[in-house]
Amino acid sequence: MNLLRALAGLAIVCLAQMLIGQHFPGLAKRCDLFSVYVVYIALTRPARPAMLIGGGAGLLQDALTGIVLGLNGFKKTLLGFLVGTLGSLFMLNQPVPRFSILFAAAIFDPLAGWALSLAMGQHFVFPAPMDLALLGMGNGILGLAAFWVAARVP
Repeated sequence: MNLLRALAGLAIVCLAQMLIGQHFPGLAKRCDLFSVYVVYIALTRPARPAMLIGGGAGLLQDALTGIVLGLNGFKKTLLGFLVGTLGSLFMLNQPVPRFSILFAAAIFDPLAGWALSLAMGQHFVFPAPMDLALLGMGNGILGLAAFWVAARVP
């Protein structure tokens, strides 16, 4: 049952990201719902399901964006592992730590993409610091709203 709920949540995130990207492209640059969902799963579930959902979310994001297949899959798997490990070591169930983790995930994504591109010998254009800050703020605000809604849904 939990796996079905997680997959249904992933389908909702995929649909929401597609709709936001199609109808509000400016907003789509300021939020990464796949990262928000992986952080949510990593903070509410053990590390192993977080890694599996993270890998699935990343591969789905790869399929939607048309970049190198597996790049986002690896980044989201690593994100799920790291956040899941931090969540098991520290108390991250308050809004400020959750916002901080969501903001850090927005910065982690291009850093991991840069490292993977470097390892594959490909060129990587690092986003501007202001774009990263806006993405982190967007992920943090949407993530806190998602945590609030998820806590109230049975």
